[in-house]
Amino acid sequence: MPTTITSNRMTVRNQDSQAVFEGMVVLTRGSLVVHSDRMVVSFQSKGSDGGSSVRKGSEQSESAAPSSLSPSGHSGSTMSSRSVNRVDAIGETRPVKIKYENGNATCQKAVYFADGEKVVLTGDPVAWEKGTRVSGKQITIYLTEERSVVEGGSHIRIEGEGQNGQ
Repeated sequence: MPTTITSNRMTVRNQDSQAVFEGMVVLTRGSLVVHSDRMVVSFQSKGSDGGSSVRKGSEQSESAAPSSLSPSGHSGSTMSSRSVNRVDAIGETRPVKIKYENGNATCQKAVYFADGEKVVLTGDPVAWEKGTRVSGKQITIYLTEERSVVEGGSHIRIEGEGQNGQ
């Protein structure tokens, strides 16, 4: 499944297999949409050569125009031979906002793990769907399993029938 990220600025750190996005960052991967101030994307090589296209010490930076990265085919970038492994979304001036197939969430930091298709929310996380609102110290959303795990002082609020819980 392709991942598309847009932002005001993108810095590619080939030596670290990372791309850093800053300013009005939006990630889209299927039904998952994440808005944040800053995002750090970690890649893994798709090939068995361990990423031979990566040059030690090279860094590319784009800042003149809005940036967009699609690891499945961004022209002129070595990212095209890689797949997204992990995404750290950080809310510096405003909360991270997440929309997924079955609900919505906000938090100060969200980490998406491609392996397991899960998102771990920390920093005052709140998630809601269909009249149910949950909060706690950490919320883990398993995207393909349609389930969530709330840890640390979990709190749930269930709205009555016919009421909107948002």
